[in-house]
Amino acid sequence: MDRHLRPHFEEDDYDEEVLNQMLRNAESEEDSDDEGYGALSFGALKNAQDKMDKEERNTTKQPKQPIKKSREQKKPIAVKETRYDDSESESGSDSEGLFEEEDNNNNGRYSTQHADDKKKKSKHAPTEASSKKPVSKIRQIPGLDNPKYKTLYKDIRFDTALGKADLSKVRKDYKFLDDYRQSEIDQINKMLKDPKVKNKLSDREVRDMEYQAKSLKSRLDSLKNKDLQKEVLQKYKEQNKGTNGGKFYLKKSEQRKIIQKHKFDTMKASQREKVMERKRKRRLGKEFKQLEFNKPRN
Repeated sequence: MDRHLRPHFEEDDYDEEVLNQMLRNAESEEDSDDEGYGALSFGALKNAQDKMDKEERNTTKQPKQPIKKSREQKKPIAVKETRYDDSESESGSDSEGLFEEEDNNNNGRYSTQHADDKKKKSKHAPTEASSKKPVSKIRQIPGLDNPKYKTLYKDIRFDTALGKADLSKVRKDYKFLDDYRQSEIDQINKMLKDPKVKNKLSDREVRDMEYQAKSLKSRLDSLKNKDLQKEVLQKYKEQNKGTNGGKFYLKKSEQRKIIQKHKFDTMKASQREKVMERKRKRRLGKEFKQLEFNKPRN
């Protein structure tokens, strides 16, 4: 038995001597490491590894860590790095698929919520409108001046803040406009009577000019009629001023009678006959209506 075991110890001693020699020459001879390590056994390599760990612990004073645990801790890092590198190529397709799924899920949620909102709305609920939509019409709010429609210049003659306008004074100040109106009416009538000018105009233009002349004439007559009524009533008040002790008031019916009497007195004979004939026809028509209404029915 001793004869069989002695060579084994001799081989171990030999290996240790070779290993020590290699460690001494490791710093100087780096190129010969591969050949020397190939000649060593696994037991010698393990012993060398333990010696190196002891030297490291002595220098750094750190607790001993087994070789297997250190290798297991290093492996996951390498695996993570390789996985990260492999996932870079597939990140585009995977991310697109994930985003598409999220979008589909979000759309489904929105559609269900929107449907629920529609179901919950009542017909008596107020209408909803977007605040971003422009207003179609600008409303005039009382107390809020809109600069767009605000006038640049104000005429103090027609400003209500300074009191009511005196129509009699305004009429007196602008009475000269009646002459311009009358001259315009005469000019239009002259153009319509002239056949040369009338032939050049179309039927529509002739009708427009006739309508313009009639409107100007009616407006001028109404203004003159108002002036006449005011003048008649003023004269009547001055004549009957002393009888009522200064206080004088006329009803509208009395004013109407006074004005009609004045017009009838200032009319010509032919005009009076026309007025009397018109009144007679009106009176007869009323009498006939009363007779028909009172006629007994069969």
